[in-house]
Amino acid sequence: MINFFRKIRKQLADQNKPLKYFRYALGEIVLVMIGILLALQVNNWNEARKDQQELKNILLSVVADMKVDAQNIKWASESHKEDNERIKSFLNHADYSGFTRDSLEQSLEIWYILIDYRMNSYYMLRDSGITEYGRYADAVTEIKYHYDVVIPQIKGLEEDIMQSVQESEQFWLLEQNTYEFIKEKELPSQQSDEAALTALTRLLKSPIPRNILKTSYRNNKRMKSQYDWFGKYIDEEVKEIEDAIMKAD
Repeated sequence: MINFFRKIRKQLADQNKPLKYFRYALGEIVLVMIGILLALQVNNWNEARKDQQELKNILLSVVADMKVDAQNIKWASESHKEDNERIKSFLNHADYSGFTRDSLEQSLEIWYILIDYRMNSYYMLRDSGITEYGRYADAVTEIKYHYDVVIPQIKGLEEDIMQSVQESEQFWLLEQNTYEFIKEKELPSQQSDEAALTALTRLLKSPIPRNILKTSYRNNKRMKSQYDWFGKYIDEEVKEIEDAIMKAD
């Protein structure tokens, strides 16, 4: 093909037809440029297609992570509900003589479930280098809002609750000095069961331990409400993302 063009150029030059030669050379340049532009366009199209496929795979991974988070959130919500039922039942007792030392100690415990949100797929999306989201743009916007705004807000609330739990542990472990815990069964207690029950019963008649349980009750209600909302919110987001993927296919 190159030799063919060279022969044409030589023929035009031999015939001393510079204008025709110039037109031919210009046309050749234009054809070359068009070929380059077409090649670039095809390459860009292939890259965009690869990015869209990679983006789809990442979105499917994000959806899988969000489903796991939703399950954990619903479990945590139910756990907070059950814990509040325990606290309510315990505080409604006027007489604690029917409790053993172990059961009475367990009834005074407060705890909190710290959810480990799955973030790896979102980090893959964030660090993928993909900037053109095409038909997935709305889904990506929702995902970014979910991980950059909503989850940090929920975590902030969880940290507030954890601070409250730590303050309560401060009282039981350091401030009160009448009762010796038996949480670790392999460690001996110098306090008899009778003395321990007397000390615990006396503590339960004082405001601080009861207020600790009431604060935990309020925190449980607060977190259950947040988790119930968050679980529904994730379910709706998952459906929207899956719908976007289905429409794109």
